[in-house]
Amino acid sequence: MNSSFPAVPSGPGTPETRRGGGLTRRDASGVHQPGEMSLGGDGDRAGRWESVGARTRERLAELSGTAIDWYANIDGSSGDGRSYAVTFGESGLSIAEPRVNTEHRPVYVISSFQFAPGSLRHVSVEHRPAPRTAGPSSAPGAAPPDLGLTRESRGVLGNLPAQAQELLQTPFLAGQQILRNDWYYWGFEHRFDTFIYYLAGAKDVTVAVGSMVVPAGHTAATAHWTLTCYRASVSRRIGR
Repeated sequence: MNSSFPAVPSGPGTPETRRGGGLTRRDASGVHQPGEMSLGGDGDRAGRWESVGARTRERLAELSGTAIDWYANIDGSSGDGRSYAVTFGESGLSIAEPRVNTEHRPVYVISSFQFAPGSLRHVSVEHRPAPRTAGPSSAPGAAPPDLGLTRESRGVLGNLPAQAQELLQTPFLAGQQILRNDWYYWGFEHRFDTFIYYLAGAKDVTVAVGSMVVPAGHTAATAHWTLTCYRASVSRRIGR
């Protein structure tokens, strides 16, 4: 096993596709309204990753297994500019968060959603609307599900293609509580080279990874997305 995730990932992994080539889908629920996705922070994902320390990186790699994608960013709640890190691999989704121990020393607390062996599945989502095609927000249908997400999270989710929104939310439509939710994207005004969004519950984890581009003549409503949506069953949890 590698001691750490790569400084720059080579791209999404490709675990074996199961159940007839994809995830089980239900009837489509309503889509969320897209929110503003502004660029902020320093974009130094690799530098932030290094800043969490070798021991923390090694533990994240051990828990998450073969890397699919990852990110590290400033933890706004730390008060001192420290970073947090998230690793998503074939064995789990793991999060390292900065804390201060009882001796007032900076430490990292690690949580992980460990996947049941063989449960990780994925579907590719290629969204290529024409320039004047209505975006996800104007698609007819039912109201979007209320999963207890923040307004900001719903806004990020609302920018994704309807199929990706459905795949991410399906395990939680029957009442499973979302315990952790976060996202990361980086690039330019009309192009995100990196995009990651996850929902994690006691029984299931869903993750979307990929990229986005707004071609010439298009707007954000008709952006082109290249995503891989993953779903895995949780066998055990470490931490909160």
